[in-house]
Amino acid sequence: MSEFLSSKELFVNMKDVPKWDGRKSYFDQDPIVLQFYKEEFTKITEGVNIGGFYIHPWLYWHINFFKTPIPIFNKKLKTTSETIIEAPLDDNTLYVVESYQEAEKSDLGLALFGTRGATKSTWLASLASWTATVKPNGVMSIVGGSDGDLNAISRLLQTSLENVNEAFRLNRIRSNWDSHIDFGLKDKNNIDLIYSHISITNANKGSKKESEKGAGLSPVGFIADEIGKWNPIGILQSAIPSFMTPYGQKLVHVLAGTTGNRELSRDAKKILTNPKEFRLLLTNWDSLERNVPEEAITWRHNKKDKFSVFMPGQMSYRLEVPKKESTLADYLSQSMNLDLKKIKMNVTDWAKATKVIKEKIEVLKDIESKEKQRMYYPLSIDDVFLTESANPFPTTIIRNHIKRLEDEGRIGKDVDIYSSGSHFKSEFVKKKGLSVRHEGGEADAPIIVYQDIPEDKPHRDVYVSGLDDYKLEQSDTDSLGSIYVLKRRMLEPNSPCETIAASYTARPYRHKDFHRSCEKLIDAYNAECCMESIDISFVMYLDNKNKAEQLLAPSFSFTSATSKSNSKLNSRYGLYPNKANNEYRFNLLIDFCKEEHVVDHDDEGNPIIKYGVEFLEDIDLLKEMLNYKKGENFDRITSFSHALVYARELDKKNIRPREKKDYSLVEKNRKKITINKYGFSRGIKRF
Repeated sequence: MSEFLSSKELFVNMKDVPKWDGRKSYFDQDPIVLQFYKEEFTKITEGVNIGGFYIHPWLYWHINFFKTPIPIFNKKLKTTSETIIEAPLDDNTLYVVESYQEAEKSDLGLALFGTRGATKSTWLASLASWTATVKPNGVMSIVGGSDGDLNAISRLLQTSLENVNEAFRLNRIRSNWDSHIDFGLKDKNNIDLIYSHISITNANKGSKKESEKGAGLSPVGFIADEIGKWNPIGILQSAIPSFMTPYGQKLVHVLAGTTGNRELSRDAKKILTNPKEFRLLLTNWDSLERNVPEEAITWRHNKKDKFSVFMPGQMSYRLEVPKKESTLADYLSQSMNLDLKKIKMNVTDWAKATKVIKEKIEVLKDIESKEKQRMYYPLSIDDVFLTESANPFPTTIIRNHIKRLEDEGRIGKDVDIYSSGSHFKSEFVKKKGLSVRHEGGEADAPIIVYQDIPEDKPHRDVYVSGLDDYKLEQSDTDSLGSIYVLKRRMLEPNSPCETIAASYTARPYRHKDFHRSCEKLIDAYNAECCMESIDISFVMYLDNKNKAEQLLAPSFSFTSATSKSNSKLNSRYGLYPNKANNEYRFNLLIDFCKEEHVVDHDDEGNPIIKYGVEFLEDIDLLKEMLNYKKGENFDRITSFSHALVYARELDKKNIRPREKKDYSLVEKNRKKITINKYGFSRGIKRF
């Protein structure tokens, strides 16, 4: 048996391995047996290099000693039954372990979040059992918000610990699978000699504060399960300090969750979009995309998003798409490596899985069912943030449009605007754009131009603009200032709806810097600005320059003339944000996005339809529409819809572009304002 002493094979691939005698103590084992399992223990603590590829110790444990129920298909009987065996190696597991390994090197944790059916609970049970086995004198802490989810991990833990090879079976002093397992021995005086602990905590049970349930331990491992179903930030913030040492982080904390919950928890959304604050590794796109065909990379537009470890729907074992049998050598494109050729591996059929997911979505009739299907099997990070409450925007059309814009490079130009005599010009800048899911606080960004600034100042009412300002100069909230400049519809052939000329969304250190950029945009396009009437800081900024009357749209409303809320119309500019006005504005935006326009005919004479939303080229605005959830803050949607509302009011009044406006008569005519039955202000003559 001496050939085993230097073996670099996987334990499961070895023939006639020495057998550990469970009736004997460690010291009474046969020396050859003892030496063999010492080497195996080294592999599950230090890893092993096979054929030039490093097998991480957790991975070695997972595919050699961790046993779990695996569905086995009997081809002859055409039946499936669960058998407790070693977990097979697949590309899902390798991606997760490689992420864990990268987090180890970076002193970080990771959040595994995405599809259902990727065997998440199996990985967590495997990680917990491995940690308890190889890291003595500490606690492996598992925290969740549901007994059902925690019990799923507990059952897998119990199965693995009871079926593990006897050489690595830990003696249990006590085991309450709902709360804790203590491993070790009792001495002759019946005193506990503890080797390690596993702690299982439901954060939503008991009188103790949630934040206290993750503190006070000496953790050697930490798992927070199903973070989308509860709010784990308090526990995480109290636990992270206990992970730190003068030499870095002593463990990799692992958060996990699946999409498709009725409402993604507030904390989960913050954690997933702000991984740096919670010491989390970002998705390694190269690792995820290894051997994935081009047509199956459905998350391409997400690569700039800050997100921890994304698990796409194609990885799910619940799809009727079996993994393809392969080897680690072939997966790593080392087909001549005989050592790696011996290691069997199951690999995702990415092309087929992508097709099946899309077909599952397409056959569903109503929007809510389609959105639920996308959440269960997310093809991109955008799908993670959907909820079961129906998104009113045409999400399928928007997704396809975003992909088209990115493939064609139609993403606008990042510029700054400056005046040159009586004209405005732009110059390219290298400022970084803001993420759609802004983390809060100060953040500057470039102006994005989609239609070049006209060389000569355009006539009034060719362009309009809409503004959503923020309230405080410095704040940790996620609120941004946003302004959109739109070119009005029907001003030239093939322009059936409004298009975006330019946009600016930011929160610079000084509020007046944001206002200055807005002023330049409005001036450059001669685009009268519609804003919320209660946001007076921009009015004050312009009043100090005697430009408010010149640049801002007059006040108007969509409430009835008899409504009490019309008393709010004493403000000089913009749209008052009462319920009726907000509903009108939002519904107008939805109608704009879904409106069909015939833009051409095919060779057979059939009309070619283009939806209103497909005339928009601002990818960040489109992403806000994808992420829309009633009651949350969407600055780009708000500012764009204000511009759209004002453009349509000018249409109603048949106000077309004109060369100039006599501002000296504006205040005189403002005194003649009356409210018609639709609530729109009348009496201001257009010049």
